[in-house]
Amino acid sequence: MSAPAAHAALPELPNQLPGDVTASSVRSDPDTWLVGATPGAASAKIAERFGARHSGLGNYVVERSQAKALAAALEKAGLLLYAQANTILDTKQSVPDDPLSTPPNAWRAKVAPPSFVPPVVAPTSPLVALVDAAADPSHPDLAGNPNFSALPGVPITSSHGTATAAVASAPQNNVGILGVWPGARAVNVPLPVAAGTEGGITCASSGEAIGKAIQAGAAVINMSYGSPSRCAAEWVQLYFGIAKGIIPVAAAGNEFQEGNPLEFPASLPHVVTVAATTPDDRSAIFSNANTAVDLSAPGVGILTAVPPSLDGDGVQDGYQAMDGTSFSAPMVSAAMAWVRAARPDLSPDRVVEAVKRSATDVVAPDGVNRPGWDPLTGFGVLNVGGALTKPAEQLPIQDPVEPNDNLVWVDGTAFGKPATPIWSGGKGVELSALLDKTEDPVDVYRIVIPARESARITVLPRFGDPALEVFTTDAISVNDVDGRVARSRNSGTKKAERVTVRNRGSKKRSYFIAIKPQGSSRYQERQYSLRVR
Repeated sequence: MSAPAAHAALPELPNQLPGDVTASSVRSDPDTWLVGATPGAASAKIAERFGARHSGLGNYVVERSQAKALAAALEKAGLLLYAQANTILDTKQSVPDDPLSTPPNAWRAKVAPPSFVPPVVAPTSPLVALVDAAADPSHPDLAGNPNFSALPGVPITSSHGTATAAVASAPQNNVGILGVWPGARAVNVPLPVAAGTEGGITCASSGEAIGKAIQAGAAVINMSYGSPSRCAAEWVQLYFGIAKGIIPVAAAGNEFQEGNPLEFPASLPHVVTVAATTPDDRSAIFSNANTAVDLSAPGVGILTAVPPSLDGDGVQDGYQAMDGTSFSAPMVSAAMAWVRAARPDLSPDRVVEAVKRSATDVVAPDGVNRPGWDPLTGFGVLNVGGALTKPAEQLPIQDPVEPNDNLVWVDGTAFGKPATPIWSGGKGVELSALLDKTEDPVDVYRIVIPARESARITVLPRFGDPALEVFTTDAISVNDVDGRVARSRNSGTKKAERVTVRNRGSKKRSYFIAIKPQGSSRYQERQYSLRVR
């Protein structure tokens, strides 16, 4: 089958079918396939004909033998979004204080000094959803937290889910350890183990669990797992959550010594990527390093709760010291929820910036102190106190209407309906926004031009050098030259970009403004103001 006409230029969304070389090269479930469609009744009706199971937001799981036929039917109807193997993802299992949170196990004090008292936990406090292996809610360090719950239906076969939940939210109860936000509202969203694997999970299960976390009302979603393969079902659900104001956090991975691959979902735009550090604030030798890393947290010798029957250190006391970015990530997730509760004046994206930009800068492995961001530890080691006190005026501006990294996230293809236009004629509008090479590479905005009228579009650089392009609804991505109707690329950080687009038709029509970075600046960030009149 040929690539779907609607998305041939969207390499980030896969188009793989059984028999394709790219599909056969990844480890996946042998019996099922994933097919994504524009959400709605029409897609559901087609999927039902092929016995596909809906797993949320236009994502379908279908028998492998039916995948080509389902994809072809959706493509014919103009509804196909993606197709891919149901890949297997790997969890990142190990490579006043409570009794076990004192030295030498005082990892919490390093990221959240005792002088900073967490907010009182209320029914409306931000919820941390830990998408992970099934946790043991009967463990003394979790049973003592009335604000912790675990969704039922998945057996406890791993210590991982219990361990990450305790790191985030173990309460102050004179038992075991203390979580970063003791007693925080938290829910374990369990991932079933894929048949025939040792702890692996499918792409479909990940996407479905993220959807459940969104439905549960999560403010932060923690994902201490990943794969070198991108999972489209996961991606679509995460972007839907980001649009609702949810902060996604993921472990960077533990494969630095095995080739240092990019891990997903950690390396997706807008996902907070967490690396691991040692007790002396150096990058852990196993922790992945790349441009997606945002910050780091302790990840070596983290004493945490585990089900006693799965305690693997020789003493079945329900506590074990564990290594991995898996345990760094929930520290950051709990911190994000804490800052959201304590600083409700900050939008979710500015909460992320407060946590990132207040991190404690650390020395590089070669012993040289290079202030600022680096690919090993990001902005540095988590510092909850710094995030709580970082002045708002020192943070970047709020970045509106994210995620909008390509047309598919704005034109209704991924989410079932187009984004609200920022301008529909009449009075002019102005907004300011940000770009980031890794975390936010493109900004797309929908406008509606009335019949036989024009839109004058201006982009003013505030930091860095942005470019301006405009596309029709026939365009398939921001790389579609045929669908582009206007372009302005004036090189230079002080030069405005200006175009005028006229709708010559007899009916109003949607257009899409795309802002892209240009130039060779060493800075990843760009800031600009967009005016439409």
